Parts: sequence; structure tokens; C-alpha cells
Amino acid sequence: MAELVELRAVRERRARLDAEELELIDRARRGGATWPEIAAALGLASRQAAEQRRSRLASAAERVLRPQREDLDRAYGRGVAEIRKRAVDLYRRIGADRRWDRRFVRAALVRETLDAAPDAPAGALYDLVVAVLADLSAPEIPDLPGPLRSAVERLREAVVIG
Repeated sequence: MAELVELRAVRERRARLDAEELELIDRARRGGATWPEIAAALGLASRQAAEQRRSRLASAAERVLRPQREDLDRAYGRGVAEIRKRAVDLYRRIGADRRWDRRFVRAALVRETLDAAPDAPAGALYDLVVAVLADLSAPEIPDLPGPLRSAVERLREAVVIG
């Protein structure tokens, strides 16, 4: 049926538009745009709605890319997949900590570096994680809350094992 073919084409176009929207949101944030500014540009009512939209778009992109990335990671061995998993876990915990960017001078850099971990090629992932762990080991780092400290230690263990 022609209608079914057209429906599949709509789904594919929507996926491309979603990926483009996610990329634009991320570029706007890296460029200094605030969530309220992004919400207004998207025609959304609040900062929270814009953040939720970005989260939904990122989750959809993750579902599409996960099988390809897992295949590539497997080629490097189990260690890469574990490092990626633990880096993403740390990133999520940092994202849930509203005070993170005020904790120490390089806090925003750590968050932004970990933001690249889900899509980073294996070699770059390792380098990103090593840089994050070095930043989090600096003497000026305040004592992190237990869950964050545990996530950092799990990531450090994955790098040593991997």
C-alpha cells in the first residue's frame, strides 16, 4: 500500500527533524542561550518544557544510535562499554545536582565533557573520561556527596579495569 510507504517516510523525516532540533538546542546551550530563551524559540511555555523536550529528543536519538554504538564498543572489548555506561551514569547524577556548576571552578567543564561521552568514539571516550577524573581529583574539589563520589569511583574503576 502506498499509504504505508508514505507513513514510513513521514517517520523517517520526523526522526531527521528531531535530530536537527536536538543539535540546535545543544548548540544554542553551548553558545550561552538560557533555557527560557530556548523555550521561547521553540514556542514552549517554560524552561522546564524546553528541558523536557531536549530530554525526549535525546532519548529518542539514543534508542536509534545505541545498537550501532554497542557494535562498535564490542569491537574494542567489554571495557569500553563499561566506561561509557559509568560515564553516562556520572553525567546523569551531575545533571540531577542543581548546585553542580557552583561546586568548583571546573564543574561546568566536567559536565560538558561528560555530555560528549555517550556519542564519543572509543578512543576519545577514554581520553574524555581520563580528563574528567583528573579534574575531579584536583585538590580544590570539595567533598562530593556520597552518590556522586560513588559514581566517580565506579568510573575510575572502569578505566583501570578497561
